[in-house]
Amino acid sequence: MSDNFLEDSTSIKRAKHKVKVGSPRVVFTLLGTLTLVVGAALGAAWKTVDNIAASVSAQSVVREIPELSASIISARRAPVTLSSEKRIGSLRRSLARLERLINAESCLVVDVEGQQIMALRPNLPVIPASTMKVLVASVALEVLGPEFTYKTKVQGIQDGGTISGDLYLVGGGDPVLVSAQYPTIEPLPTFNGTSIEALADALIATGVKSISGSVIGDESRYDSERFTPTLGLGIRMTEVGPLGALMINDGVVTGNPIKPDNPALAAAQEFTNILIAKGVNVSGAASVGVASSDIPVIAEISSRALPDVLAEMLTNSDNNTAELVLKEIGFSSVQQGTRLAGAQAMITKFTEMGIPTEGLTINDGSGLDRGNRVMCSTIQSLLLRDGGFGSLGTGLAVAGRTGTLGDLFTEGTVTQRLRGKTGTLTGVKGLAGFVTYDAELASTFTLILNGSGVSNQSTYRPIWSALAEALATFSSSPSASEISP
Repeated sequence: MSDNFLEDSTSIKRAKHKVKVGSPRVVFTLLGTLTLVVGAALGAAWKTVDNIAASVSAQSVVREIPELSASIISARRAPVTLSSEKRIGSLRRSLARLERLINAESCLVVDVEGQQIMALRPNLPVIPASTMKVLVASVALEVLGPEFTYKTKVQGIQDGGTISGDLYLVGGGDPVLVSAQYPTIEPLPTFNGTSIEALADALIATGVKSISGSVIGDESRYDSERFTPTLGLGIRMTEVGPLGALMINDGVVTGNPIKPDNPALAAAQEFTNILIAKGVNVSGAASVGVASSDIPVIAEISSRALPDVLAEMLTNSDNNTAELVLKEIGFSSVQQGTRLAGAQAMITKFTEMGIPTEGLTINDGSGLDRGNRVMCSTIQSLLLRDGGFGSLGTGLAVAGRTGTLGDLFTEGTVTQRLRGKTGTLTGVKGLAGFVTYDAELASTFTLILNGSGVSNQSTYRPIWSALAEALATFSSSPSASEISP
């Protein structure tokens, strides 16, 4: 082996010995190479991105922030609440002047959109006059139910075309049982009435042509108290009564200007006259009595459903209807068709309903008794339960159109929009009900004036007008959409 070979081998050995993996020289060499490669790649990428960025406008990259129409902390950020507050605040200001018009013996409550807007002495017991009928109607709907109907029937022994013996006309307490002629002679004509001629026709349809006895009026469903004992002679017979479970035409006999003392006898006479006019021979004179339970029912008629009967009572302020409904409440509750049983049943029902009864005194159903006492809050609670669109609200008189409000508010913003129950006695004037704004929204109010002179037009009409105008101005504006940012 040559020395040159040995030298070369030695060099190789030295090289293998000196160049080791992980030595600084190798690391630096590799890092340098890697840096050059990565740098070249990044440079190429940067150039590509830079070219793309150059082609994109600044407008598409930076979006402008629109200017706010309302500050972030603003009531307008809660438009529904603000809308309600603005509208209700306006109504409160409109109602404020009523405070100086209403004396300390009277009360007023107003609610709208679930808020009580005004409450002047809401828990003061006052004489309600005919606004008492709101209480009677409310309890009747609860106790009797909206499907309830009054039934009037005839009972007797039928032998072919003849009634052998007497024909019993049995009253079911129907307060709107009328003949065809009667509504035409009333100042406030009965509507939604039950036709007594329809019962005669139903009897004749069974083949009856003669009655060998008499028509006997049976009023045994209720007691025989004809009037509330405290009523004066000037009210009896003219404003209410005489009362009974069998009444036709409010106890009037057609052609007789004087009411008989016994309404069942008057009804028997009226029915006899109708049968004779229709060709039925009646042998005996009309009388009164009680039908035995074993005497068959030959024919029967039903009144319209209770809400229709109550609508007649509320719209016309029908005193007889109110008193008979009160007795029916008693009969249905405790099987006692009396005024006192009905009154007690009303108080019991109010307690069950959670209606305020403090200071409540119920002496009759019509409100004619001056001993009645009711708080505005009690009537208001009942109206609020209805809301203005139930059987109670739709049964009230319509301003400028029907019943006791037919000649009031004939012009103006509440015509046909205000529905209410009026009440009038000397020193008493009441108006309670609703003013509607749309198919679902109505304000609710109860106003009962007590005191000397309040029943004079010069006193109560400015108050009624101020209340009506204030309620009429409440509207849906500003709406939430009008206020929102």
